[in-house]
Amino acid sequence: MISIAICDNEQVFLDYYQSKLESVARKLKIDLDIHRFSSGEALLFHLDDYPNQFQIIYLDIVMGGINGIETALKVRKLNSVVKIIFLTSSTDYVFNAFDANASHYLIKDLHDDKFDDVFAHVYNQVKANISEPLFSITTQQENYLIPFSEIAYFESFKRLVICHKSNKERIEYYYKISDLVTELEDKPFILIHRSFLVNMQYILKLSKTDVYLKNGVVLPVSRNNYEEVKDKLFNYNNQNRLK
Repeated sequence: MISIAICDNEQVFLDYYQSKLESVARKLKIDLDIHRFSSGEALLFHLDDYPNQFQIIYLDIVMGGINGIETALKVRKLNSVVKIIFLTSSTDYVFNAFDANASHYLIKDLHDDKFDDVFAHVYNQVKANISEPLFSITTQQENYLIPFSEIAYFESFKRLVICHKSNKERIEYYYKISDLVTELEDKPFILIHRSFLVNMQYILKLSKTDVYLKNGVVLPVSRNNYEEVKDKLFNYNNQNRLK
């Protein structure tokens, strides 16, 4: 079951896109759970309580009140992985929406012939993501669900843990790195230093003093942890070569 939100302030487009979704679902023989919202405010109010409910959101850009781009940026703070497909009456708005990390744009047209192809493409991405485990972070302001494959390393700083994503985005929250080590013991993370827990898939090179990550970051390795890091990284790389 894929859960989808349609947000548009025009009834005719809410009806149209729901009908299109029901039609493509029949073709692909999949079940959809479709929810309709007539404003960005209504969608965000719902997501405050259920931030991870939807896998795909169809979002009109030009709406009364908060517009689609502002809505999408707020959605991203609640859910970093949901697929957003913008609905727009003009390509003029497309370049204003990069920060929302949209999956696609559809020009609003009651005779649109690209809808099915776009849905199928995004649906396949969703299916792939559903099978990928997610890491949950709750800060004082926001909730995040992050694929483990996007996390490069965690850093302990005073009473905080800082999650460093592969794109160098940072998320800070109150936690103990010792608890995190226990929580992630079945995942490919290794403690290279009392302050750094690293995702081994991002390790490019190991020296006796440093770990070099694929995104250009260099982190220190403690003398006490070096041998364990070397052994675990060797085993991890060998296992992945066999896959």
